[in-house]
Amino acid sequence: MSSAPALAQSFPPVLPPLNPILLCNSYVPTLEECQNPVTFCANMARSAAKTNPNAACNVLVRDAALNAVASLPERTVLVPITRNASGQEIAPDAATKSVAFVEENPNARYMSGLSSFMLGTAHRDRTYFPASTKTATLMRFARLSQRNAWNNSGNTVDSCREYVHEKYYDYSVFEDAISSAGTDYRKIFDIAYAQAPSGGSVPASAIGTRSIADPVQRGKDGTPIQPAIQFPAGAPKNEFFTVPPPVQGKVTISASNVDRVVVVPGGRGVAFIELKDLDRPLNLYGTILPEATLSTLANGASYYNESWAWHRSMSTIRNANVLDERMYELDRLQEEFAALVQQRKDLVSSIQVELARRYQPIQGFLKAEPETSSNLTDDDEPQDPVVTQLYQLASLDAVIEAALQQAQAKGCLNFQIGKAAAPCDWSPKRFARRVMNLYQGAREQDFQKCSTYTRDDFADLKARPLQIGTVNYPAQDYTTSPSRLETYFTRRDQYMRALSSTVGPMLDPKTAQPRLRWESGDSYSLGNDTFGATANYQVAVAINNVKNTPDCGLSPEVTGSFTATGSALGISANLINAQVNVTQKRADIDLDVLDNTVPLVDIHKNLTLGQFNIVSGKQEKKATLVSAQATFVIVVVPVTIGAKVAGVVGLEYGLSADHKVTGTTACSVTSVGITGHVQPYAQVDGELYASVDLFVIEAGVKGRLQLVHAAVPLNANVWLSPVGGRVKLRMEGNSDLRFTFLSGSISAYVEVGIWPFETEFEETLVSWNGITENVKLFDHSFNVDLLDLRSLL
Repeated sequence: MSSAPALAQSFPPVLPPLNPILLCNSYVPTLEECQNPVTFCANMARSAAKTNPNAACNVLVRDAALNAVASLPERTVLVPITRNASGQEIAPDAATKSVAFVEENPNARYMSGLSSFMLGTAHRDRTYFPASTKTATLMRFARLSQRNAWNNSGNTVDSCREYVHEKYYDYSVFEDAISSAGTDYRKIFDIAYAQAPSGGSVPASAIGTRSIADPVQRGKDGTPIQPAIQFPAGAPKNEFFTVPPPVQGKVTISASNVDRVVVVPGGRGVAFIELKDLDRPLNLYGTILPEATLSTLANGASYYNESWAWHRSMSTIRNANVLDERMYELDRLQEEFAALVQQRKDLVSSIQVELARRYQPIQGFLKAEPETSSNLTDDDEPQDPVVTQLYQLASLDAVIEAALQQAQAKGCLNFQIGKAAAPCDWSPKRFARRVMNLYQGAREQDFQKCSTYTRDDFADLKARPLQIGTVNYPAQDYTTSPSRLETYFTRRDQYMRALSSTVGPMLDPKTAQPRLRWESGDSYSLGNDTFGATANYQVAVAINNVKNTPDCGLSPEVTGSFTATGSALGISANLINAQVNVTQKRADIDLDVLDNTVPLVDIHKNLTLGQFNIVSGKQEKKATLVSAQATFVIVVVPVTIGAKVAGVVGLEYGLSADHKVTGTTACSVTSVGITGHVQPYAQVDGELYASVDLFVIEAGVKGRLQLVHAAVPLNANVWLSPVGGRVKLRMEGNSDLRFTFLSGSISAYVEVGIWPFETEFEETLVSWNGITENVKLFDHSFNVDLLDLRSLL
């Protein structure tokens, strides 16, 4: 009997495992897959390009790069240090090269906020008008319609924005013309100094050319701008000449074997300070430098007399052969140096305030010991925060001296002769910013005054009588011109003084009612997909419970808040969240950073009746707040871009309160009040770095971005005290907004190929002229009779 053939024991048959690499042997990647690999084989092809110059991705990218050159504009740029696929830094083989250049895409930008400021509108226009989006088109049409309406109304003004626009008309026309230039500072310069076409006249927007011919600038109605806007005389040669020199003052600092602060009794702010770890001579008022350096800085501290003609000559004669980008790079160094000088100024001010405040007890009051502060480091800190700040000052002076040495190496401390180039002293960017800041400050003051006096409601100004006592201005129209509106401001002041000789300064210019609270707040947001920043602030000083309340029930109050966020490559972090609310009875102060995970200040305490209480300190955190990576295709080349957001956020505060009453059954005030200084701040910068993983590519990043540099100082003094049998209310309050948002530019530089067959590209990833302003939010000072004030409530 025969047997049947043997059958396989398993079905289907077991195949040997496949090598995934062999699956990609026949794979041919596309350029898009090399730029953004998603599949396994695409990643294998990209990986092969790290070591093999003839790998498919290297060939594809190299050929595409050569083809792209023909379709892109070219310009000469500075060559940065680059890195190759192995991560090695490659020094440039030439200082400058001609590259195929790609501008930043303006359609990706966004901006909102600052609606309560004239400068907010100006910056919004500069953000959106270079774009081609539907939103930008609608905004341009809306502004055109608005300008047409203003022109058709003649010299009549019907809003605060129209008033400012027409008062500064010669500048306003220039500002409208440059709004679509974005950060093209050379284009802004060319608009300012445009010449008359053949057979024509100089364009109205050519503010520089027109001002050289006629220095008197005018409003729309032909009235000269008053006060005249002029460039400063005796300007420093450049920012490196702005270092304050050391001088003798109330505070003497010396090296010793101990850390000690000795305050001289009876001398406000006078102190002898010893520091045991002082490694360089220290002067509170100026940086101690070698005598030769100090002499050089003194010679250039008041050097240029700027004018419209001077700016033109610096461009067309002295720096005519200097690459714009070289001047911009030196600008960046000066901006960083100016930030150091400002940081020193702020630190010195903080030390002076602390010395004067802490060691001057008010006669008859108990004085609480100051609370020590922390900078959140792991090192042991001196008990006295003034000592900590002085060591910070010494470190800052060392950084300033090193920056000056770098500036000297670049020729920025040299004095050029005749018509020699002076690239550290001028650039189109410095010109544009100088002009904008020159006019924006004056215009902002007028806009804020108009808003205070009118609330932007002009209806009742067209037939407004101002008649009381000796003031007799019959009803008339104050909207016929900007200068006529300013006449109303002056007459309104006279009317309010006549309305109440004792509390007139406290009357609201719009309502003529007593105003017991001053506050300001706004928000700001701008950026693009690479970097962004937002901020919100609110500050106020008030005296509450004035009407129908016993004197001892009055409640002075100071409140302030400041929040800011920063983002990089789509990742956002809360940089700072500061909240302050202080009365004469309680202090609540909070400061959190890093998405509210790090509490720096947490003070919640009742202030004892009758005691002079003090809470003070300065707390800050230094950290990298965001770190992210993303792949950018620079023209055709895939480059990994890493982004960092790093800096310092903190809060400086000094608050005192007093609430003393006498009597047990009747309320008799001896004094009630609060004095405070609060300043939340953020100094955060954005940086990029580039890396590549293709063999035939080198990449680098140029530039730097000031992301958020903002502070909102609030100073308040609200006191109630008997004087000559009458109770007087003294109020002093002021607050500023000091800020720079998204100022600077960052670009990626790429070299493809091997010399002599290499191709260079540069693409601007982010570029902002930002807003750099020091805006007065409010500033008021009153000393009035409480009884007279209550009679008007």
